[in-house]
Amino acid sequence: MNLLVIRRIEYAILGLFSLCFIYYAFQALIIGDTFRFIYVLIPSLALSLLPVVFEYAMKVRFPPGFKSLFSLALLVHVAGGISRFYWKFAPFYDKIAHVCSALALFLLIISVFAVLDYEGTTIRWQTVLVSTIVLVTILMIAWEISEYVIDMIATTSYNNGIVDSIGDVIANIIGIIIGFFIIRYYRTLIPAGKTMGYILTL
Repeated sequence: MNLLVIRRIEYAILGLFSLCFIYYAFQALIIGDTFRFIYVLIPSLALSLLPVVFEYAMKVRFPPGFKSLFSLALLVHVAGGISRFYWKFAPFYDKIAHVCSALALFLLIISVFAVLDYEGTTIRWQTVLVSTIVLVTILMIAWEISEYVIDMIATTSYNNGIVDSIGDVIANIIGIIIGFFIIRYYRTLIPAGKTMGYILTL
């Protein structure tokens, strides 16, 4: 299967995810969950479509899978809150969400470095990978802290103590490892003499 066909499939998946976001928008309104509708769903839907807009504006193409995985991570979080999956399927759903989120962040940050390289700012692969892992780790720690804050504000129970946090960290590491192997694959598609910005032209 060539990359063109994969890209078409990915856009179909993104369209399906957008319909899912709309479904959860109606569900949030029906159950009166205006907090998640305004502060979680709407921003998540906008962010999920942002890479497509960016591709069009910058005349680049993110590697297949990047956009759909990013959108999936946002959708998993939205569904977890509005449909109460975080609590119905605790603690497993939360761990899946952390794997998806860490993976999406890893690919997103890699994409930023790729765009910088595409625009002429070349950075060594080792520096990119180390910087990406550090940034994802910082953001994941910040998320753990935000879970406590969300629980206090919205009287929810996203965080359930130190054991839950350790499980989240393990899930984050799994997401990072998956992201590493995805990037490792795309590196094999870069011809000799080309830099990482080349992946935006695949």
